[in-house]
Amino acid sequence: MKKPRMRFSPIPLIILAFLLLSYPKLLPVLVLALPAFLSYFLGVLFLVAFIILLLYYKIGGMFGVLLVALALLFVESAYLDREKAPKEHYLILTVSVLLALPTYLFIRTLAVAMPRFEVTAIAMLILLTLYAFSKVVTD
Repeated sequence: MKKPRMRFSPIPLIILAFLLLSYPKLLPVLVLALPAFLSYFLGVLFLVAFIILLLYYKIGGMFGVLLVALALLFVESAYLDREKAPKEHYLILTVSVLLALPTYLFIRTLAVAMPRFEVTAIAMLILLTLYAFSKVVTD
């Protein structure tokens, strides 16, 4: 009997699209997300383009971290969908990426005197560290 394939990746993309409705200038970048269903490399290109646009339009803070976390969750879960990964890998990925939000809040409360952009940059660095951790655990 054939096991059903997990299809988690559209969920973060749909949430991301819903959140971007308040920023219509960013909606066209979601077209770049579609090739991520086919290739990890194209997904990373979407992620880089998305982050550059967020920086260009000065969308930061908790909302910016949430958007990047969802985009990263989408790219990685599309990869897991293609690889037919076990359900545990999805859980590890989701928890590690979404840990960026409380981490950002923690950094924000500790760094009241720092500019907002620097706090966002530190949170993104921690997000990338969590991402690297999840890659090590799932490989």
